[in-house]
Amino acid sequence: MISIDRSIIFQIINFVVLVMLLFRFLFKPVVKALDNRSQHIQDELSSIEKAQQKADETKKKYEEESKMIHQKYQEMVETANQEAAKIKSGIIDEAYREGEKIKQTHEEKARSEIQKIFSSLKTDIIDISTEMASKILSHSITPSIQDEIIDKMLDEAIIRIEAQMEVSHEQ
Repeated sequence: MISIDRSIIFQIINFVVLVMLLFRFLFKPVVKALDNRSQHIQDELSSIEKAQQKADETKKKYEEESKMIHQKYQEMVETANQEAAKIKSGIIDEAYREGEKIKQTHEEKARSEIQKIFSSLKTDIIDISTEMASKILSHSITPSIQDEIIDKMLDEAIIRIEAQMEVSHEQ
């Protein structure tokens, strides 16, 4: 038969008591600490996941806003370009009208100057013709003298006309 010694019984009792004490004072707190740590990690992971989702939503929101801003920017640029084209066209039209006014004014001045010159030339030609006629009639004229007088008078008329033209061009 098996003989059981008292010391073995005390060792078994001691072992059982030790296991119960370890279970009560060491195992439960360690398991509880591990459970708490596991729960804390789960909470942190959940929190990180929520933060990631929120960051993704915020990123999408900002991307959409960025697209909208870019679209508005493009519209504003297009509008500004259209306005600039209108302003450019208006400025060109105004400059053209102003140029036409200046052109007409100068054409009128030129016509007026030409009229004055023709009027002055007409008067000078009449004066020269009268003077020529009086010189021709005052001398007994031979054909050679008449040719000389006519040449001189024509030269004087050309010089006067050229002087009138130079004065007109200087003005």
